[in-house]
Amino acid sequence: MERELIGRNLSLQDDNGEDVQTVKEVEVLLKPENLDIVRARRMAKTKQLTGYEISVKIVMSKLESRLRYRLLDDFKAGRTMFLPRITGSLEDRITGNTERVLITGIHIHEEIDILVAKIDDNNGIDITLSGTATDFDFVDKFPEYIA
Repeated sequence: MERELIGRNLSLQDDNGEDVQTVKEVEVLLKPENLDIVRARRMAKTKQLTGYEISVKIVMSKLESRLRYRLLDDFKAGRTMFLPRITGSLEDRITGNTERVLITGIHIHEEIDILVAKIDDNNGIDITLSGTATDFDFVDKFPEYIA
């Protein structure tokens, strides 16, 4: 039987360990930066890792604004919009196994909504926090699934 993990079983905790209740989407991507290298004898191209970026995107309902308020208060006080850490977890509800990832050093440097109102729109209003992180760690990993 082929199984698939669906991303609806997501939870997110802020740096105080409190649940962020209305998270709709979390995306953390490792983006390697490479330099093209040509090997002299074979003229074969390869790539050398020169750096990386960990991009972070959190989408949540406007109802969950305490993180946004905190970041905007930091901005107004002349401080960097920064989250020391967040922990995201994804659960396989069939087996109960969980993958938990600790993301640290999150700098929010993309735009943040201050006021959004759409009179003719019946959809909820979302907040998107985007930036980069400095590190990640798997706190819990999924076991190997045997087909």
